Amino acid sequence: MQGQRLVCSNGIDIAIDPSPYALSETLETDLVFVGWGISAPSLGLDDYAGLDVRGKAVVLLEGAPASLPGALRAHFSWIQQKERMAAAQGAVAVLTLKTPDRERVSPWDRTRRYRPLPGLSWPQEAASGVEPIRATITLGPRVARRLFASAGRDIDEIYAHSAAATPKGFALPATMQLKRRSLHEEVRSANVIGLLPGTHPVRRHDVIVVLSHLDHVGIGPTVDGDHIYNGAVDNAGGVAVMLEAARQLAETGTDRSVLFVATTGEEKGLIGSEYLAANPVVDPRRIAAAISIDGLMAFNDFTGVVALGADHSTLGAISAEAARSIGASHVPDPIPERGNLALSDQYPFLRRGVPVLFPNPARETTQPDRTALAAWDDYESFHYHRPSDDMKLPLRWHSAARWLRYITSTIRGAANAEGAIAWNDGDLIGRYFGRPDMRQSNKDSNK
Repeated sequence: MQGQRLVCSNGIDIAIDPSPYALSETLETDLVFVGWGISAPSLGLDDYAGLDVRGKAVVLLEGAPASLPGALRAHFSWIQQKERMAAAQGAVAVLTLKTPDRERVSPWDRTRRYRPLPGLSWPQEAASGVEPIRATITLGPRVARRLFASAGRDIDEIYAHSAAATPKGFALPATMQLKRRSLHEEVRSANVIGLLPGTHPVRRHDVIVVLSHLDHVGIGPTVDGDHIYNGAVDNAGGVAVMLEAARQLAETGTDRSVLFVATTGEEKGLIGSEYLAANPVVDPRRIAAAISIDGLMAFNDFTGVVALGADHSTLGAISAEAARSIGASHVPDPIPERGNLALSDQYPFLRRGVPVLFPNPARETTQPDRTALAAWDDYESFHYHRPSDDMKLPLRWHSAARWLRYITSTIRGAANAEGAIAWNDGDLIGRYFGRPDMRQSNKDSNK
């Protein structure tokens, strides 16, 4: 950086993603700041316009502009999507910056502690024709500040500007040198799938996919003498809800078929659901909807349901009716900057044009409950992705039972709906991701 040399240590100053492509990596390249790092000309967004990033490392902001609708904001916040866009522009590495909004929902301290954990990737059956990104690195605050100071830029001004508009990109007067080693091991981990065949003579050919991930962090850094990460809430509870919903639905039957999937590798980047969406076990044109059950946040007597994806398709009315049946209602996403719609197993199906739903109980209730709020906040601050996510947590089992009723009613409503499950007319998300062949398949359901 203009004659200065800054040596960075992984897990202290920066956090480097493990590489699934190379056992060792030596990389030296120039740096270019590219704002949010989004290239979507059809939406009038192209942060790469006028910038030469071929063979270089791009520095970009985590997240996406608040002006984007929720689902698109989540989509363009997803780091793998940003990697794809950067690779398509010829970049070789991605360096990410935590804006204040992202720091609130995904703190740097958590990132640096957990990024060195082993990652997972599955070999793509067909090459995309684009060279993959060779390194993805999150910059800690000290490194980020010094990097932009070397260009005479105030990073706080860039963050402030990003809240209202996309910061203009520019070449940074710096060169990155990277040396790293990765260890590779071939492992096999299966999705566990059960099919409930539909009973309607026509609609049985359509499939509702219900997903709940069977994995958690596994073995991780020791916390209070314990290194086994149990994952009671995230996501043994979610799988339990899915299994009981499947049992109840099997007793009554459903018009459409329902594919129940306990996915592997969700915590490592949606590995199992991405593989399933790319290699479906049913006709992909017949996948009518995907519903994800991720977590069992039964810490309060919830009165609201945050139903991500509901605003964009006819799944919204189905979910709203299921919520009403247990005395709850839909409420807005309280943290859209987190991009949660891209952080669970429904997302690979959304990208392929399938209407999706990712619901969770709302933290806030119509009658404030300080005990419940404290338990919820305590879980997110001290137990989420830690060994203490176990059965000692103060879960309210009557609330878990209500959540089960909501989930079962939602799946039943989707599976038995007489009309097509379709994107709402004129919906931007439906136009961006929507699949004409899927809409045609759904039309058959009206017969």
